[in-house]
Amino acid sequence: MKNNSTWNQWIAPIVVLVAICLVITFALAETNSFTAPVIAANEKATADQARTELLSDGDAFTQYDGELIPATSDGKCHVEEVYTADNGAGVVITVVTKSFGGDLTEMIGIDKDGAITGVKVTKHADTAGLGTKAHDPAHVVNYVGVKELNSTKAKEETATIGEQNDGAWYITGATISSNAVHYGVHEALAQFEAMGGEQ
Repeated sequence: MKNNSTWNQWIAPIVVLVAICLVITFALAETNSFTAPVIAANEKATADQARTELLSDGDAFTQYDGELIPATSDGKCHVEEVYTADNGAGVVITVVTKSFGGDLTEMIGIDKDGAITGVKVTKHADTAGLGTKAHDPAHVVNYVGVKELNSTKAKEETATIGEQNDGAWYITGATISSNAVHYGVHEALAQFEAMGGEQ
């Protein structure tokens, strides 16, 4: 009688819970095996669309398998990936920087002559309406045409293009976000140079 009571009170519930956990784990693994390729395909399509927006002269893109520049010594920025246009129009570089809300991912298009063709923040956790002003298309358009930046910090930048000056790089009240975007663009240009620069 005691053995039967022990089974009902302790062992049977544990066996049932383990069985439920195994069934759920198997079901999640099966679901993931079906959804993972779809999610990956959707992410690739979204990234390809962004690359085409940033480097409109590019026809199709292939991932660069050469060496990426090392992460910055302060740990705040690293180049994640580079895609080259198959027709030689330029590159699109994805960079991750530390911003106010955490990691900020941006894509930077650079043409074959080394000029920035576009900047797009694709992922962030910055404060809406404040930090996000630094990734607004109306702000990042200031980088278009730039071939060189002199500083990794937006407020200290002295590069000019056309009528733009250092005020073009910095958003008041969004220092960290401005610097994050700027740092990423700076490192994208460094990656382009490391790949051989202007062809």
